Amino acid sequence: MQYASIFKMLGLITSVLAIFLLIPTVYAFILGTDDFHGFLYTLIIASVTGGLLAMIPKSKHSLKYRDSYALVTFGWLSAGLIGCLPYFFSNAIPGFTDAYFESISGFTTTGSSVLTKIEALHPATLFWRSLTQWLGGMGIIVFALAIIPYLNIGGMGIFQAEVPGPTAEKLTPRIQDTAKVLWMVYLIFTVMLTLLLWMGGMTFFDAICHSFTAMSTGGFSTKNNSVAGFNSPFIEWVLIIFMIIAGINFALHYRFLFKGFTLKTYTRDPELNFYFLIILFSIVTIVATILFQQGGNAIKVVRDVCFSVTSILTTTGYGTVDYELWPIYGQFILLFIMIMGGCAGSTAGGIKSVRLMLVLKYMYTEALKLLHPNLIRTVKMRNSVLDRNVLANILGFIFIYTAVMVVSILLVSLEINDMVTAIGSVVASLSNIGPGFGSVGPTENYAHLGIFTKWILSLDMVMGRLEILTILILFFPKTWQK
Repeated sequence: MQYASIFKMLGLITSVLAIFLLIPTVYAFILGTDDFHGFLYTLIIASVTGGLLAMIPKSKHSLKYRDSYALVTFGWLSAGLIGCLPYFFSNAIPGFTDAYFESISGFTTTGSSVLTKIEALHPATLFWRSLTQWLGGMGIIVFALAIIPYLNIGGMGIFQAEVPGPTAEKLTPRIQDTAKVLWMVYLIFTVMLTLLLWMGGMTFFDAICHSFTAMSTGGFSTKNNSVAGFNSPFIEWVLIIFMIIAGINFALHYRFLFKGFTLKTYTRDPELNFYFLIILFSIVTIVATILFQQGGNAIKVVRDVCFSVTSILTTTGYGTVDYELWPIYGQFILLFIMIMGGCAGSTAGGIKSVRLMLVLKYMYTEALKLLHPNLIRTVKMRNSVLDRNVLANILGFIFIYTAVMVVSILLVSLEINDMVTAIGSVVASLSNIGPGFGSVGPTENYAHLGIFTKWILSLDMVMGRLEILTILILFFPKTWQK
């Protein structure tokens, strides 16, 4: 294990967070709000700690994959620690467990919250809360790779450990350049969304905060009632479009923006077609079920369903309506797409639509072989035969994801007596969604849960963001052997 390089990188990541902490610190100072000292203390701690660790001489050897996994895991856990300090020091969130829960929920773009009076928070704290999601959306360590290119300490391993999906796609020959490209696309869409939300009636402050949390599919809002607090169809439709964009593989966005403005970039991608098919199917069937069983204004129902389906599938977690009042069919569909999530290479959580699509293709192929034993048929992706190792990894990931979900449900049920809440909270945490079902539904929060449950869910958030194996591999004794 290359401990020197790992600690040095952790120091640099902490230093990067310290730079971003300058923004809310200065903002709080200008406003003269009580949270200034909380940000100042955190800034000092992050700067000193990051500076000392960054001074450690780097190992001459590149990071191995196990080193990369350790770095990414500890990097995210330490980011959650630094991120929670402003809440804790300013007494915005008094308890350390609650503060860490809120922070790690931010960085992992989950959106689960323990806050009951969001609008009572100072603007700088609200900004930091949104900023943590934006930094976590594309990956804090990938960001560090983008701005500190000289590191060159095994970038591919880090990239694969942090970027969600079955495989990590290199857009350029150098990983550092790929990281820059992804963050550039991310920034472009963030600026576009900010301007549109501002034009739609949000204040500039609210527009920035919501563009941060929408593009990261995080879901934190500056309003107690989330997006419903703005009561604007225009804002809702704009967010629907950009949530869908955020749930698409950013490699496709890069090719569209920088390799020629052609829609074939999108239309020829099988995962994206499957992604849109699931969105369309979910919206049409839920709308039909609601209108048939409950009635109501068709236009309002369509808008509410479009927003909720998009918000849940992309794992953003914004709310405009209480979906627990929908027919059971609609709630089951939402539970399914919670687990599925968006596309690989996006900022969305879940198991990813490409995995589900390939599993369905594999099942279809195996069914045909049962009917026609001599049939030679392979699973293809983008006109290429999919390696059976990739298929095995996908099936293994789904099994491990399910196993972790079951174990987590069993653990939280030690404190939670409501099975719906136990399942809903774990699924929402592992899939990085935020709102679940039961007492953690779209109109509730996580404040009432016990300390033990919050730590289990915090770990689930990190495991969900890093796709489980990155963390689980650290529990194998061989990982730490020389």
